[in-house]
Amino acid sequence: MNFNYSEDQLTIRDAAERIFRDLCADDALRDLYRKEPPFHRELWQALASAGLLAATLPAEFGGSEMGMTELGQVLELHGKSVAPIPLVETVVECAMPIAQFGGDALKKRVLPGVAGGEILLSFVRPYQGLRDREPLSVSKQGDSWKLNGASALVNYAPLANGFLVTATSLEGEAWVGYCDANAAGIEVVAQRSTSAELAGHISFSNVEVSAENTLAFGEQANELLEWQVQRIYTATAAQQVGVLAEGLRRAAEYTNERKQFGRSISSFQSVAQQAADAWMAIEALRGVYWRALDDLENVGQAEISARVAKFWIAEAGHVAAHIFLHLHGGMGQDLDYPLHRFFLWAKKNEIYRGGASTQAAALGALIAAHPERVAV
Repeated sequence: MNFNYSEDQLTIRDAAERIFRDLCADDALRDLYRKEPPFHRELWQALASAGLLAATLPAEFGGSEMGMTELGQVLELHGKSVAPIPLVETVVECAMPIAQFGGDALKKRVLPGVAGGEILLSFVRPYQGLRDREPLSVSKQGDSWKLNGASALVNYAPLANGFLVTATSLEGEAWVGYCDANAAGIEVVAQRSTSAELAGHISFSNVEVSAENTLAFGEQANELLEWQVQRIYTATAAQQVGVLAEGLRRAAEYTNERKQFGRSISSFQSVAQQAADAWMAIEALRGVYWRALDDLENVGQAEISARVAKFWIAEAGHVAAHIFLHLHGGMGQDLDYPLHRFFLWAKKNEIYRGGASTQAAALGALIAAHPERVAV
């Protein structure tokens, strides 16, 4: 296997690295997170101008028709910056499924705006925690659908120009459709997530979704959601590699400078052992992330490997994040010091769609049901 990136892929990484380095200094990000809303618009526009938001989108809509490997370079650098932008949400969760499964009219209306940085999107899933709220559901009304229900902690919902929504019909079948944010019957209440990013509680009251804006129903919707989740897990793994690697790099820098008993604490055996444990967890995540990338790019699907990557997003996130926070001592708890953001982002990625135990159980059930899908 060749683990080297091509010259074009390294060029993309270099371009993205310059943008994140120039616009994501610690002090600038600290001030951004204190603002309402916390959104790095200048960074978003810079990524759009460089063509990086549209890396995986079709050329006819302003994209470059690249793969997840190229996008993964940008996502890893995003993780290293922990800048408040909806990169996974807009591009991976919404724009890529629209490009793959949406009708021509919807693609023409949405994708050029995503490529140009004018349109932000967010993905809305049924939220299981709202026991006293109506779940997301749809019912057929002629050629259209009526969408009702609520969800919460929808990332960047107050800023989104549109939502890709998954709901369930009265017959229990999956449905996926697109809603403009200004459609009648949509209400968004701003929230802050545990990572301090912008989120929102969103409710739908008899929101009409036309046939043009309906992407899939029934088995086709299940196919879309499986296609989507494989890329979400792979993209989040890329981002998590960046988050954790940068957090550990900062811990190494801090422990080299911090002195006790006349020497750097990095020379203490217990510190070195903990740092080594964190490094091994990060490299385990990197390895399964690369395997998922390879499956997506060369096989066309990553049903098993993407879920293995999600397990390690959670496992490495828990191990490495707690270690680099611990190695900073009290400084890791100081909200004026940047390290806490890497811990919060690592935990966000860890628990998104279920932690390590949830992922291990789901993966085990999948393998038990389809042992032939496990490569020998």
